[in-house]
Amino acid sequence: MRNSTRSTKTITALIMASLLIMASMASAGGPPIPNALWADGALYRTILTPAMLPNHGPKDGLYVIPGLPGQRGVAESKPGDKDYNGGRWQVYVLDVVDAGAIAGELMSWEEVEDHIDSGALAFAAMGPSFVCPLIK
Repeated sequence: MRNSTRSTKTITALIMASLLIMASMASAGGPPIPNALWADGALYRTILTPAMLPNHGPKDGLYVIPGLPGQRGVAESKPGDKDYNGGRWQVYVLDVVDAGAIAGELMSWEEVEDHIDSGALAFAAMGPSFVCPLIK
């Protein structure tokens, strides 16, 4: 029963994240969205594009945590980093295992990774790949 509940939560989280991304892309072409994503402790604006990517080629990771209300996406890389791939993202959906262990909004890839390592967050599913550049 426990695995069934976890599978249902994983599927629900993936659907929610995918719907959020697709709904955002439907409004592509508008002005930059302020304070959209965290990267290395700084908030970045973004411009949504309708470009979905195939599951190959270089991309940066983007953590989405639907179980944490108010939590924005957390990017692996940002403009100026040698390994930044120009806003090409692979979404990783995470489940919240222990919300009590998470104090406030997570603002960096390292913070999210620390919470995964501690068991407070867990990988749920791989989401879509898309293009969405970061702007300071």
